[in-house]
Amino acid sequence: MINSEQVGRRIAILRREKQLSQEQLAEQLHVSAQAVSKWETGRSLPETSTLPLLSAVLGHSIDSLLLPQELAVLSAVYTDGNEQHDVTHWVNQLVTGNTLTLSLGDRFFQGLLHSDRAKLLLVKYGTPSGIYLTFVPKGQLLQIDLHSQDYPLGQSGLTIVHAAYGNELSGRDVLQKMKHYAYFEWTQFTVDQELFPSTMGHEGNEYLLLVYLNADGIHAVSCAEGERIHYTPDRARLFAAESGRRHCIIEKVNRLGFGRGMDCSWAGALYTSLSAMGIETSYEAVMGVSGACWRAAFAPVWDYSAADALAAYDFTPPVIQAYGLKASWANRLTSEERKQEKLTIMESLHHQRLPVALNLRVAPEWGVITGYLDNGNTLLCRSYFDEETFTELKDDPEFQAAMKSSKGYLYVDHWPYKLLYLERHGDIPPALDSLYASLRIKLDAMQANGQPGYHVGYKALASWQEGLLDEDWYTAADAGTFRRRYSVNHFCMMALADARRSAAVYLKASLGLVQNPSAYALMCEMAANYEQMDILLGSYYSSMPLPAVLEAHASPKQLWNRESRRRQAELLDTVAGLDQRGDELAAAILEQAQAR
Repeated sequence: MINSEQVGRRIAILRREKQLSQEQLAEQLHVSAQAVSKWETGRSLPETSTLPLLSAVLGHSIDSLLLPQELAVLSAVYTDGNEQHDVTHWVNQLVTGNTLTLSLGDRFFQGLLHSDRAKLLLVKYGTPSGIYLTFVPKGQLLQIDLHSQDYPLGQSGLTIVHAAYGNELSGRDVLQKMKHYAYFEWTQFTVDQELFPSTMGHEGNEYLLLVYLNADGIHAVSCAEGERIHYTPDRARLFAAESGRRHCIIEKVNRLGFGRGMDCSWAGALYTSLSAMGIETSYEAVMGVSGACWRAAFAPVWDYSAADALAAYDFTPPVIQAYGLKASWANRLTSEERKQEKLTIMESLHHQRLPVALNLRVAPEWGVITGYLDNGNTLLCRSYFDEETFTELKDDPEFQAAMKSSKGYLYVDHWPYKLLYLERHGDIPPALDSLYASLRIKLDAMQANGQPGYHVGYKALASWQEGLLDEDWYTAADAGTFRRRYSVNHFCMMALADARRSAAVYLKASLGLVQNPSAYALMCEMAANYEQMDILLGSYYSSMPLPAVLEAHASPKQLWNRESRRRQAELLDTVAGLDQRGDELAAAILEQAQAR
C-alpha cells in the first residue's frame, strides 16, 4: 500500500539532494509549486502522468518513489578521481530489504572508466537516523543497512578519509602521510618522489588518490606524479593541476560568430561546450531540447538584448536535464569573489570542460572560455565578435605571434558577469521524453509574461508589430535613432529566423521517435508547419539590407520605408498564426502521449 507521507518525505529528500527548490522542481515538471508542497507534506500523490518525468529528474525509479524503503541511496558516483559517472539509479535498485550489499568487482560499471587509476564508489545514503557518506574501493565489499552510520553529512572544513598511492593494479595506503602533511597547511603541493617515494620494482604510472569530506558531501581527486594538488582559497575543496603548469588550452574549438548557422549565441556557446565534453549533438538539437527554438522576445524600447535566449525566459533547465548534466552558475561576482572563481575556471578547463560565459568581448553575448595563460591571469575564449579582429589583424606580425602562443584564441577582455559550468551528472533521459518536455516549454513560453522590460511569445510579436506600424515615431526620428532601431530590428529578425529554422530541423529529426500513428501524423504536420515558417522568415531576412548599408546611406528612411515595415508586420502576424497552429499540434501530441 502506498503511504503518501513516506512518498512525500522521499521526494523532499531527493529534491534537496538535487539542490532544487520546490519552485525549480515544479518548473521542470510543469506543475505548480503548491503541488510539490502537497506531495512533500503527504497531502497528495503525484499524478500518474507526472511520475516518469519526476523519476527522471530525481534519478530514482518510480517504484522507489512510491514504495520507498527506509534505506535510500541518495547518490552513488563511480570515479577514478579524475572522471566520474553517476550510477545512483542502478545502485539504488540493489537495495533489498533495507540492505545494500555490493562487491565492487570488474563486472560492475564495466566500460565506464578506461584509465589505469584506482577506482572507487562514493555513496551518500539515508536512513531514519540521518544522512551518511561512505566509499568502497574497487575489489572490496560495500554493506549498508538501517544500522549503518558511516560519515555523517555536513562536516565543517575538509577532512581526508582515504589516501592511496599507486594505480589500478597496486597501491599503498598513505593516509598517515597526508595527515602529517596537513600540519603544514599547504595551499598546494606537488606529487613527487620526495613526498610519495615509489616502492622497488614498481612499474607503470602512479597516482595519488584522495577521498575527502566537506560540507557538501564526499569527493575524490586523483593526481598523477609530477602534478599538483591545490586547495581552494577557503580550503573546502581540492583539485589537481600539472606541476608548474602556467597555462592550459583546450585546442581545436571551432570559431563562433553570427551568420555561421548558430545565431543564438547562448545555444551556440552551449553546443560548443558540450562538443568539447565529447557529447555528440547539434546546434539545432540544443535549440530544440531547450525550447529556445520556440522563443519570441521583444523589448518595447527596442533593445538588442531581446535576442538573448535567456533575457526574457530561462531555457537552461530542460537542456541540462536532456543531456544528463549538472549545472552551476556564478553571477555578477565581486572583485574578491573573482579571485576564487578563477580557480574554478582553471579546474573546469583541466577537466576538458569549457565554461560558458556572457560578455567576454566587445558586447554582452555568450561565448566559451577555452584556456588560460600566466597562471590564470589571462583567459582565452571564443566569442561571437572574434571574426572582425581576425580579419583586421590578419597581416599584423605581432598579432600572429600572439595567436601561436594562444593556439588561435583571443584574450578575454571583460570579466563575464554570468558563468555557467557544466559536467556530466546522471543518465540521459530518452530522446522522446526530451521532445515532450520541449513541446511543454513551447506551450508555456508563448503565453508567459516574460521578465520586466521584455515581452515574450505572442505578446512579443504583437508589440513588435505595433512598433513597426507607429508611423509618427518614424517621421519624428532623427537619422541616428532611426538607424539604431533598424539595427535592433535586423538583429531580432535574425534571432527569430534562426529559432524557427532550428525548430523545423529539430522536429524533422524527431519524427522517428514517435511510434504512435496518430501522434506521428501530428508531428509531420507540425514539422511542415515550421518548415513553412522557416522559408517565410529566411526569405524575408535574407532580403533585408545590412545595418551597415543604412549607416552609409545618406537617406536611411528611403531604404527602410513604410511599405517594408508594413510587410514585416504582416509577416510577424503570419508567424503568430503559424505558431498558434503549432501550439494546437503540440497540445494534441502531448495528449496522445498521456493516453498511451
